[in-house]
Amino acid sequence: MSGGTDLDRIIDVATRLFAELGFDGTSARLIADAAGVDPATVDRLTGGKTELYREVMRRATDADRAAISGAAEGFAPTREGVERLVDQYVDFYAAHPEYLGLWLHRRTGDAADTGDLEEQYLRPRLGGIVEALREAVPENADLDLTIWTIPWVIFGFLSQRALGADPDGEPATDGPYRRVSPEELERFRGYLHRLLERMLVLPGEGG
Repeated sequence: MSGGTDLDRIIDVATRLFAELGFDGTSARLIADAAGVDPATVDRLTGGKTELYREVMRRATDADRAAISGAAEGFAPTREGVERLVDQYVDFYAAHPEYLGLWLHRRTGDAADTGDLEEQYLRPRLGGIVEALREAVPENADLDLTIWTIPWVIFGFLSQRALGADPDGEPATDGPYRRVSPEELERFRGYLHRLLERMLVLPGEGG
């Protein structure tokens, strides 16, 4: 894709619209209007709606990867190592519900023509964690399903608490999203730590 201010604005707008409405619910005209350009400019700069969506997902994944890089680099198969990785993952999606929205729409069958994105972005990363933990967890643990359980639980929690209208009927204060409160996030973080400890039975860093 070409560089430039118009392209960055188009991608930012498309990210928001795809997260709120899904790929299938977002027209190229809607993206163009929201970005303040004509549809021909969107096509010229992005290669069309599908290529634009792929670029949005690539940037979302790059942002995710950068956010957890500190815990992922030199990852050790210990209880604390897993907790650090999970904490950064939770913090990233709690702070960026628009990226959460992109993945949640995919779970409904959105953007069916781009079904390769999970294989391209998700499975290699989760597979790497599985292999790093393989020798450290009990043999009777279903490690593959256990690791996949973590994003399922995180996305499930955040999709109920971070997306949509306030449960008390108050208007959303951050666009269509309602951020998770620090208290809610800490309670959930503690729950995840206990869940991981019981499922993985990993040693601590001190042995």
